[in-house]
Amino acid sequence: MSNTETHPAEVRCGAGEDGVPAAGVEILTARDVPLGGPRAMTVRRTLPQRARTLIGAWCFADHYGPDEVSRSGGMDVAPHPHIGLQTVSWLFSGEIE
Repeated sequence: MSNTETHPAEVRCGAGEDGVPAAGVEILTARDVPLGGPRAMTVRRTLPQRARTLIGAWCFADHYGPDEVSRSGGMDVAPHPHIGLQTVSWLFSGEIE
């Protein structure tokens, strides 16, 4: 995340005692984004978005799944044209073959 402050204050995010997000915590709503052309798989993208202009086009936070692979063919993302771009996936449940 981009931060233009020289000495930014540390902010710990989390819910308050009643489960409501603490003051200063903003919940961003994801939007559906098709990836992969005409037979696109859909991800729910939280970042980037217009509400957070200091987070550049190089940072994506997508949610994918669950997916019925027998119906959809599964996740199929072509190689990205930029050199050195890496992806990280967190598997919350299920398995990847």
